[in-house]
Amino acid sequence: MRSHTWQAWALFVVIGLAIPVFGQSGADPYKKSQLVGTWQVQVTQVDCSSGTQLGPPFTSLLTFASDGTMAEDTSNPGFGKGQRGGGQGTWSSAGQSTYAATSWALIKYTTKPNQKTHNPGFNAGQQTISQNITLDTQSGKWSSTATVAFSDASGNVYRSGCATASATPF
Repeated sequence: MRSHTWQAWALFVVIGLAIPVFGQSGADPYKKSQLVGTWQVQVTQVDCSSGTQLGPPFTSLLTFASDGTMAEDTSNPGFGKGQRGGGQGTWSSAGQSTYAATSWALIKYTTKPNQKTHNPGFNAGQQTISQNITLDTQSGKWSSTATVAFSDASGNVYRSGCATASATPF
């Protein structure tokens, strides 16, 4: 009798531990995503209409967390030293091997255009980047197209643009 009670108690404990582990694994669409992690991204600004490259490519780092949040930082030479903060945002699955991501970064101070430094001039405010990402599951790399909008401190968009990117896991 005592052994049956002990076996029932052990089975109850095992089931109690297994339910949270197995019950949540299928419920979280981000956990199994190959997008989760840090990526070294090569960004190219392009003309939105023609796709013509505008300026030299630059590197950014993007980190996608399993909870659908993301963080990014960039080496874009168009910004003055300390002018742009790191980006924060969200991402979600948009279908098989495709994702949508949006990040926001603060533009901390205004600069006038300066051709020598490739700075087109920015107003203090915010940069918003919206990307459509396609993951190549064979190579483990991804590519994206993005729209970029700059808004002033009042939220008025004063400039927009487009970019393409390719990324490798960090």
